[in-house]
Amino acid sequence: MSANRQAPPCPRCGAQETVPIVYGHPSAEAFEAAERDEIVLGGCVVTPDLPIWLCRACDHRWGRLGDGREE
Repeated sequence: MSANRQAPPCPRCGAQETVPIVYGHPSAEAFEAAERDEIVLGGCVVTPDLPIWLCRACDHRWGRLGDGREE
């Protein structure tokens, strides 16, 4: 998932403070993006049921990696 993708508002609280969750072995660029709070590193183990978005306001995680849904 690209960090450049427009993040949707949080479906729980409506905040615009959402960032993508990136999975897999992180590159140097991913570490730097995480330090700038542009993404969240989700870990190296990737399964289809993982969430793809994180709300920094309420810590809600949603969407599913395997099916492309953002709900």
